[in-house]
Amino acid sequence: MSFGRSSLTRRGAFVAAGSAAALGLAAACTKENGTISEDGGSSEEPQSAAKVQITPADGSAEATAATEIAWTVESGEFQEFALADASGAAVEGAMHPDGTTWVPASPLEWEGVYTATVTAADEAGLVATATSTFTVIASPGQRIGIENYLPGQDSTVGQGAILAFRFTDHEIPEDLRPSVERRLFVASEPEQEGSWHWITGRALEYRPKEYWQPNSQVTVRLGLGGLDLGEGYYGEFDQETAFGTDSEARLLEADNDTKEMRAYLDGSVVQTIPISLGSDEPIDGNDARSFSGTMTIMSREESSTFVSDLYDYETDVKWAMRLTFSGQFIHGAPWAADRLGVSNGSHGCLNVSDEMGEWIYNFVRWGDPVVVMNTGVEVPQGDGFTGWSLDWETFKAGSYLD
Repeated sequence: MSFGRSSLTRRGAFVAAGSAAALGLAAACTKENGTISEDGGSSEEPQSAAKVQITPADGSAEATAATEIAWTVESGEFQEFALADASGAAVEGAMHPDGTTWVPASPLEWEGVYTATVTAADEAGLVATATSTFTVIASPGQRIGIENYLPGQDSTVGQGAILAFRFTDHEIPEDLRPSVERRLFVASEPEQEGSWHWITGRALEYRPKEYWQPNSQVTVRLGLGGLDLGEGYYGEFDQETAFGTDSEARLLEADNDTKEMRAYLDGSVVQTIPISLGSDEPIDGNDARSFSGTMTIMSREESSTFVSDLYDYETDVKWAMRLTFSGQFIHGAPWAADRLGVSNGSHGCLNVSDEMGEWIYNFVRWGDPVVVMNTGVEVPQGDGFTGWSLDWETFKAGSYLD
């Protein structure tokens, strides 16, 4: 979604920007032309038949920092929109992708005063101008941030990159989830169908229908600053990023039946790697099997120290690539040399030799997909970036927007 203009102009077609909120009527103004008639009296230009309504209504003092501007035009054609702050400076923004409202490019100032101006013309070309001056509420005390798992600005990521975030310490009421979701803007070049999916009332993921196309350019804005999140809570701030996908498509595929991992580059196998997965038998009474499903590379660490309270161990490892929040990794495991390609025995991780761990570490990027098969236990949704484990229709059904 682009936010590079301070005003909106559209001619030659009737346009109505709607809103679920009640619309406030602002008077249509006309100008006197000052012409003197032959008999010495003054004459006025005819009043435009166009009628404009703007939301927020003139004089409103209940707008939030996330307020969007809506308008309708009756008996005329929309011509131009602009929003200005109290000093008269133009506020940048753009129409929402759904075409119903105009969205400021960044949150409005708390307690700020703004004036929206809409012009329209009737069939005779007579112009009506409507204005609405409104005030944003004071900064609320209860502000909710997010745990942001978006790709870094200007990064290059793998084809399976999933956009994910979680609200901190607040579950969004179900009736507000549509309004939250419509403030989450994702645009890609080339354009690719995608959807948000609510895992819980706090956790969301976005993915395209298919893996991202090579060399895609993606921009993201989580326009949550000042948004009403229910129960007196409001979004703390907006977050934005822009990233690209790599020119090459990489994928790892691990099969518990064969105890092998295959590495694909643009659809062709470039490496076959012996592996050992999570133990087939419980360890300390806990299910230690590796998860099946499609996950993605969440991080890459040349060296790391694994600490497990569940299994009571602390171990230094090399070439660690995270797959889940709960702690399943691909990593080098020289102690498992006798098991590689033969049997399982880890606490859930995919063990490889240090040599192959280094090779994988250098091969993959953040966001590359990893498919694990035939372990008998599916990865829980939200334990990592797990949207690819759902078919498209199921994933899309997790959206609150049509």
